[in-house]
Amino acid sequence: MSPSVAPTRDDLVARLRVRFADIPAENVRRCVDDLWCCCTHLGMRPDPWTIERLAASRLTGVVRGARPPYPDGERAPVPPGRAAASAPATPPTGGPAPARAAARTPIGM
Repeated sequence: MSPSVAPTRDDLVARLRVRFADIPAENVRRCVDDLWCCCTHLGMRPDPWTIERLAASRLTGVVRGARPPYPDGERAPVPPGRAAASAPATPPTGGPAPARAAARTPIGM
């Protein structure tokens, strides 16, 4: 890594860590590194200002998508008509299993 790049990336991570204190520092660093690599892979010069905006957008999504904490340590009540998460799903008989939808996860997290 070039010495001129490291302080810029470290400064960027430090600013985002202050702004997103609820997210572990390693996740913030991974987000910035992932975006930096994506820009390089696409043939673009990684601009710290653009990387900061994109990382802030991703990290905001992580914060907003987090589950609310349950103070008593209990799991959330299961809505009517849904199976509990611990109950094994039984496949239907007499044919192939239905296709599952792809899992949605934040990129780089």
